[in-house]
Amino acid sequence: MPLRLLCLLWLALVSVHAWAQTPLVLSPEMTRADLAPHLSLLRDAGGAMGVADVAGSPGWQALRGAFNRGFTQEALWLRVQIERPAGSPREWILEVNNAVLDDVRLYQRTAAGTWEEHRAGEDIPRDQWDLPYRNPAFLIDLAEPTQQTLWLRVTSRNSISAQITLWRPAFFGEASRGESLAYGLLLGIYLTIITIHLLFWRSTRSVVNGWYALYVVNSLFHIVLSFGFLQQYTGMPGRISDLALSLLICVSLWVGAKMSVGVLELAPRMPRTARWLVRSMAALSALTALLSLTVSYVAGVAPAQLAGVIEVAVLIVISLHLLREGYSPAALFLAAFGLYCLGIVLRVARNFMLLPPNLLTDNSFQISAITHMVVMSLAIMYRYKRIKAAAEQAQAETLRLKIQRAEELEEEVAARTRSLTSEIVRREQLETELRRSLEVERLARQEQRDFVEMASHEFRTPLTIIDTSVQRIASSEPSAATQERCRNIREATRRMIRLMDEFLSLDRVDGDLVSFTAVDEDAAAIVRGAAAEWDRGCIDVACADLPQCLACDAGLLRIALRNLLANAVRHSPEGVPVQFHAQGRVDGGIDFAVADAGGGIPADEMPRLFQKYFRGRGAQNKPGAGLGLYLVERIAKRHGGTVAVTSSATGSRFVLAIPGGAAIRREQVTAAPAHVSPYPG
Repeated sequence: MPLRLLCLLWLALVSVHAWAQTPLVLSPEMTRADLAPHLSLLRDAGGAMGVADVAGSPGWQALRGAFNRGFTQEALWLRVQIERPAGSPREWILEVNNAVLDDVRLYQRTAAGTWEEHRAGEDIPRDQWDLPYRNPAFLIDLAEPTQQTLWLRVTSRNSISAQITLWRPAFFGEASRGESLAYGLLLGIYLTIITIHLLFWRSTRSVVNGWYALYVVNSLFHIVLSFGFLQQYTGMPGRISDLALSLLICVSLWVGAKMSVGVLELAPRMPRTARWLVRSMAALSALTALLSLTVSYVAGVAPAQLAGVIEVAVLIVISLHLLREGYSPAALFLAAFGLYCLGIVLRVARNFMLLPPNLLTDNSFQISAITHMVVMSLAIMYRYKRIKAAAEQAQAETLRLKIQRAEELEEEVAARTRSLTSEIVRREQLETELRRSLEVERLARQEQRDFVEMASHEFRTPLTIIDTSVQRIASSEPSAATQERCRNIREATRRMIRLMDEFLSLDRVDGDLVSFTAVDEDAAAIVRGAAAEWDRGCIDVACADLPQCLACDAGLLRIALRNLLANAVRHSPEGVPVQFHAQGRVDGGIDFAVADAGGGIPADEMPRLFQKYFRGRGAQNKPGAGLGLYLVERIAKRHGGTVAVTSSATGSRFVLAIPGGAAIRREQVTAAPAHVSPYPG
């Protein structure tokens, strides 16, 4: 029983303490008063309670410490009791020192028992505010010298944390003017630092100066938004200002990482760590910015601020590690960023209700930023002077080395000139000897060519006489034996003439003495001439769409056709004619097709068919030197054309494609003079 009484007594004391809060007693000498010790708090989770509901609610609790609730979606109600004795001022200003609160409402009961509402905040148009000030501020008229109660309702997408102060109007105006002067000075310092670093960046193209200027610009806009200056003078809606502020906070992760890596000169020292830090912060910036755009302010800013604290911790750990190794940029970074990082940590801790709002925590970011910027600017200037001095020293050393190298080069040039002079004399002698050797070789080749031509003429004349005589004997002596002997003699004569033509043609298509020039020839005459060299019934000729003229070397083309027809006749069964077709082309050329009815060409011999001196298994017991198809391919290339073959068990088909004259005349090739025999090979 005594234990139960003690428990009830303890609960009663706690309840009384939770409900009771000391009223604020005004005095004539009072100029301002902090309302935090006199506030009671009520949480409205659904945000649906009105002032009449909360006035009679039993859920009020005494506010312990400063008003700091962090990020919350609840509507928070504050209550303060003010006692105005007779003789104390009746007009006061209640200031809520947080410019980014969305909706702040003050309720005061009138003498008639109704509720008088005052509204301010980012979501409230500025013309509805009691005072044109950056923070929510309300005019209060305590008409009766008695105890009165005021109710505040606060909602915000931002962190809810504020000092709530009651001011005498005259002193509030004086403090506002002093505050404006201080913030004007702060903005001037920011603009000066931005200008200096932009000028440095423009003149030196230093990456560190560029990123630092961008970082200071980000900090400047963060200040003018978070302190409400931009909203005050432009009337910017709360949704837009919250979005802009959230994006600045998110982007500062990446900008800060780039700037810190540059100041630490981390890339040459720890390249992988530098890349990882910048890329991870860039990814977090993009992710938190996306969350701010698509979800809510809290969804992006809260993780961005936590990531900023982690980034600061990582940079400090890296700097300490490098400082232990004697790396001087780490000392600069710690000196310039130590207080700044501490200010960021204090501000984030206040937003997450780890520290109470006060003069230090509310302005820690600005104080540390100014200190950091001054130190950083001096450090960068010193660094620039050091780099400039090093550059001048390097320039002087470079000039000295240039002069030394120029003197060495002069000596080397003089020695090289002497060497080149002797080398030129030696090479002129060699050139003279080479020209003599080339002239001797040219004369020898000319003599060889003249001899071959003379020998060909001397051989060709008796062979022609032999062939003509054999033809007359065959026509006058009809006996079978005589006819067989005459055919053998003519075949041997033809083989001899074909061998001479092949060797002379080989010298021409492989030679380099006379330029190859195509001449317009009668196309039909070329076909008739090629077929006329064979006995009647041996060749079946067919022509289609032939051009009137064909630009070609008639002698070489006749040799190519003769070789194709000779091969076809040689491999065709006796009594089966060879198919010789000439088909006109669209470009004015001709496709010459020669088909036999032999046993075909083995597949393994096809790739080597046009090689010089190659003879297949089917030609081993037949006369020939293995030059025929090689000459056909070379003559085709001389004309800018091609030769192709298809073969099967029923025979082979060769197609010699000669393009129109325009294609041939574009190429200037060389060949020896033609020697064409009227006899088939």
